[in-house]
Amino acid sequence: MPIRLGTARAVRGQMTYGAYKLVSHPTGGNDTLPVVIAQGDPRGPVFWLTAGIHGPEHAGLQVLHQLLTPELARALHGTIIAIPALNPAGLRTMQRRAYYHDGDPNRLFPEARPRPPQNPDLDPPSALETAYTRLFAEICSSANYLIDLHNAWTGSVSCVFRDRVLYRNDGTPQQCEQDRHAAASVDERVGEMCAAYGHPVVNDLGVEAYLGEKLHRSTSGAAVNTARIPAITLELGTGHVPDPRYVAASIAGLRNVLRWAGLLPGPREPVTGIKKPKVGFACRRRGAPHTSQQCIVRHLVEPGDLIRRGQPLAEIRDVWGRLVGEKIVHSDYDGWVIGRTHGIVYYAGTELFGLAVRDDAPTLQPYPDSFWAQSAPTSG
Repeated sequence: MPIRLGTARAVRGQMTYGAYKLVSHPTGGNDTLPVVIAQGDPRGPVFWLTAGIHGPEHAGLQVLHQLLTPELARALHGTIIAIPALNPAGLRTMQRRAYYHDGDPNRLFPEARPRPPQNPDLDPPSALETAYTRLFAEICSSANYLIDLHNAWTGSVSCVFRDRVLYRNDGTPQQCEQDRHAAASVDERVGEMCAAYGHPVVNDLGVEAYLGEKLHRSTSGAAVNTARIPAITLELGTGHVPDPRYVAASIAGLRNVLRWAGLLPGPREPVTGIKKPKVGFACRRRGAPHTSQQCIVRHLVEPGDLIRRGQPLAEIRDVWGRLVGEKIVHSDYDGWVIGRTHGIVYYAGTELFGLAVRDDAPTLQPYPDSFWAQSAPTSG
């Protein structure tokens, strides 16, 4: 059967366009997702590309608009299904979230543990969560690979955030071994995708923080941990006004991933125009350091800079310009600077940087036992 999504239907050697119904409005009408399908030889893999789940993050739209061309479709050994705007409400309003869901839309995809019976004292799933659950079933039915495109901070380095790949260890020995084997296979393929993309790679948070932030329910996190589909998240620097150099570097990297996956012929092309910090060890992302008081900050390091433990990172001043508090904040880590958080005016406890710090933990790990305990029925 031809590949379909919403009103879009794949046609060999062509680009086709359509819409996928997302959420119905109480005042009439719907929010729909734009769908682009590029298909060459339909016997090849199916690669999903998504962007725009956070409304102000615009570089992904430009990457997909420039990547997906009739020439690319004719060259493909396989199919690309692209959604340039996963959150149309956020795109319209320039807000991270949709106005019909009170929370981060990139934490709504299904997780591996079963949903507990609904507690009447808790809110049921929102219309957007229900819609993404339906969309996720479409992803699971066809995707061999998935990449989700994002932006981080103004001026931040273009990089990959690599999900932790988690497996169960609370079932029978045979079940645990089967799930560990499936997770290990996905983790290996994810590593190959990262290498093919050619941008700096940053592992995501440690397992407890990763689950606490519900990153296993992000677009890529759900793909790897629930559907066992190899997937990565791309962070393309500045959001509101995309950097043309990052857009070009991402397009080159994506074409290389398509070559790795067998969808495009030919050798890999160079990825240029971006910083590629070299530290000699694996890194994970970390928001640090945090301010101890309200202050005005002068950053002393730039995105892409290598840092070492004890190095000065920022001056802390009051609004009159006087050094206050600890005066200088220093790094607690070795690594490099992904980006500076927005602005220079901070309240106490605010993180100043997004850092890539040494990560000695494996990307493949078991779920903590507490994760599965939380899926037990709850009382009213």
